[in-house]
Amino acid sequence: MKTNLLCSLLFVFLLGSSISFAQMPQGWWKFDDVNNLNAAVPGYGNDLELTGTNTAISGPTALNGAVNIGVGSYYKLTHGFTPNGGGTKVNKYTLMFDFRVANLNIWHTFYQINTDVLADDGDYFKNTSGLLGTWALNYTTTPIATDTWYRLVITVDLGTSFKTYLDGSLQLEHANQILDDRWALDPFFYLFGDNDGDDGSIDIAEVAIWDHALNESEVASLGSVATVLPVELTSFSALQVNGVVNLSWSTATELNNNGFEVQRKEINSDWATLGFVKGNGTTTNPQDYSFTDKPYSTGRYSYRLKQVDFNGNFAYSDIVEIDIVPSEYTLYNNYPNPFNPSTKISYSLPVDAQVTLNVYNAIGELVSQIVNEQQTAGFYEFNFNASELTSGVYFAVLKANESTQRIKMMLVK
Repeated sequence: MKTNLLCSLLFVFLLGSSISFAQMPQGWWKFDDVNNLNAAVPGYGNDLELTGTNTAISGPTALNGAVNIGVGSYYKLTHGFTPNGGGTKVNKYTLMFDFRVANLNIWHTFYQINTDVLADDGDYFKNTSGLLGTWALNYTTTPIATDTWYRLVITVDLGTSFKTYLDGSLQLEHANQILDDRWALDPFFYLFGDNDGDDGSIDIAEVAIWDHALNESEVASLGSVATVLPVELTSFSALQVNGVVNLSWSTATELNNNGFEVQRKEINSDWATLGFVKGNGTTTNPQDYSFTDKPYSTGRYSYRLKQVDFNGNFAYSDIVEIDIVPSEYTLYNNYPNPFNPSTKISYSLPVDAQVTLNVYNAIGELVSQIVNEQQTAGFYEFNFNASELTSGVYFAVLKANESTQRIKMMLVK
C-alpha cells in the first residue's frame, strides 16, 4: 500500500496518501498491485486500459509501488465525468502525476486528448529543457532534475484558468484556453501517448483526476510525493433523531493523528467549528468516533471533519448533509431534572404555530412565561432560571396551535 500521496481529499483518508476529504479524486491509480498495474484504487474510477507494456518498479519510498511506461506505450483513461463548465465537453478538471524521468534530452508526454492517440500531438509535455507545458500554453521557467520524483498538478478551468503546480507550489498560470477546444475532455483520453515519438520512457508512481479545478490551497495540501497524511477514514455518516444530529466516523489506521475538528455549515453561511475529537495518534487498529450536535432550527445542514496531525498538517473529509424537520409537536423532558437553579426546556414544532410556554407551581399558579409568540417550524430550547423560586414541583406547559403538552420538573435547593 502506498504511503505517500493524496490523502487530502475524500472523507476517507487513505494511509500514506495526501488527499483530503473534500478533495478526494474521482479517479485514482497507485500502481501498487504488481498483479494488476492498471487497477484503480477501489471505489475511485475505472481501471486503465494499457496499449503496449508497463513494468513494475520501486516507487518513491519502500512501500510505494510505481510503473515504468516505455516509448510507444500508453493508457486509455475513461473518466465518466459529465460535461461541465458551460460547454458540451468536460471543461473543468484537475490531473495529478507523481513522476520521474531519467533523461532531459528527450520529450515526455503526460496526456493526449485526441480520441485517436496516433492522429495528433500530445497536449502536455516535459520538453528537452526540462520545462512543463506546451508551445500554445507556454512553458514553466524552472527545469526539473533527472532521477527525482515530483508531484505535478494541472488545474484546468477553460475560459478562466489553466495552472501548473509542482510539489504544491504554483509554477505557471498558463495562457487561458477556450471552452470545448483542444484541452476539453471527451469521455476518454490518453496518458503518456503521442503520435510522433514525443513519449519518452517515464516512471509513474501515482495518477489522479478530479472533475473540477482544485484551488491553490487544495493543491498545496497535496504537497509533494513524500507527503503523508495520517488517517484512513472508512466511513462518515450523520443521523438525525428528534432534532439531534449524531455524527459517526471510523478509521482503519492512523498515523500521527492529533484528532478531528468537527465543522458545520448552514445554507448561506460559512463553516463553523463545533468542537474537537481527540485522535489515537498512531495505530493500525480500527477506531470509532462520534460527535453530537443539536441545531436550533430546521433546515439543511452540512458537516465535515478537519483531520489534523501533530505537525499541523490537515485535510478535510467529504461533506455529509442532513435535513432537520420535526415530525410532531413534542415538549421534551427538561435537563437537568432535578435542577438548581436553572434547567433547559426544549420542544419541536412540525409547522408554524402560535406558541406559549409557561411554568406553573404545584397549585396551578403561573410563575413564569418563557414564550408567547408566533414561531416557525423547528426545534427550540430555552433556559429556565428558578433562582427566585422555592424548592418544589413545577410544571412546564407548551401550547402550540391545537396541541398542549406538559412536563413535571423538580427544583431542589
